[in-house]
Amino acid sequence: MRKAIKDNRDAVVPLTPGILDRLYQAGWRFVQVKGITADLHYEYIEPHHFILIPMKELPGDQEDKDIYEPINSELLQSWASEMDGTVAVFVADIHAPKNF
Repeated sequence: MRKAIKDNRDAVVPLTPGILDRLYQAGWRFVQVKGITADLHYEYIEPHHFILIPMKELPGDQEDKDIYEPINSELLQSWASEMDGTVAVFVADIHAPKNF
């Protein structure tokens, strides 16, 4: 997984309210939340940054359970509006290969 994260690190854009709005208008309804450490490992306790992977629907298989959030949630709106320099949040480019 670390190689996939490293290969796709340029395929992200910073989270903004405008990005969330464009994703919703394009039919995306959820994001999968991935916490990433500075050395490119998945980590949710003390992440270096988050990557949000847009999804049109939630997976139905129990094996695919993970952390998901609706695009129009107050939490994502809050993250998109805050620029306080805590944990950076990025959105995976929907046109890039999905190897996250």
